[in-house]
This record gives sequence, structure tokens and C-alpha cells, in this order.
Amino acid sequence: MTWIRQAGGEEWGPWVIHDGKGCPLPSGTIVEVVSEDGFGFARREIACVAGGSYSSWNWQHYPELKRIIRYREKKPRGLQMLEARIRDLDTPAAGRRGRVSDRIPGNAPDHVRGR
Repeated sequence: MTWIRQAGGEEWGPWVIHDGKGCPLPSGTIVEVVSEDGFGFARREIACVAGGSYSSWNWQHYPELKRIIRYREKKPRGLQMLEARIRDLDTPAAGRRGRVSDRIPGNAPDHVRGR
């Protein structure tokens, strides 16, 4: 999946056309949705998926409720931080070659140094 980075460092997934057959995402997911009301007016908003069968994700309730016609998922900030950390670990630092035990300070306890 291609993520799009916006101002402020937020990352969003690609827009997905919704089929109206209920919510495809787990509760608690942050999404940006485009919904349409009974008069044909569209609205764009950021929301948290709450779950439940009576919602705008299920088009059986339209026009009583708005219907979500497309959405995109926000990448959680914690996942962004974890991915950045993994990239740092995958990139060898200058002058830090050799075995891990060679980089353990000499004043570390014996069990840490493997003695």
C-alpha cells in the first residue's frame, strides 16, 4: 500500500471506493471519509471507526443516514515511529562495524559481555 505524507507528518493510505456493504475496518481506526447525504451533498471529514451495523458504512440505511462513498486510513503515529526505528537499525552507522559484543562497554557486567 502506498502511503501519502501530508503537512504535519501525517500519513494516509490511498482513497478506496466503498461498496456500501458495511465497514471493512476494525473499530478504533482513524479514517478520512467522503460521505453523501440524501440531497446529493458531499462532505469530507476525519472520524474514528466505531463499528455497529447501523451506520453510514451500510447503505441500507440511506437516505436516513449519510452514505460513505470513499475513505482512506490514517497510519498510526506509533507505526510511523516504529518504521523509522527499523530503518535506523537496518542502516549501519559509520564506524560501528564488528560484532555486537565488541561494542559493549568494558565496564559492563560479565553476564552482559558473555563471560
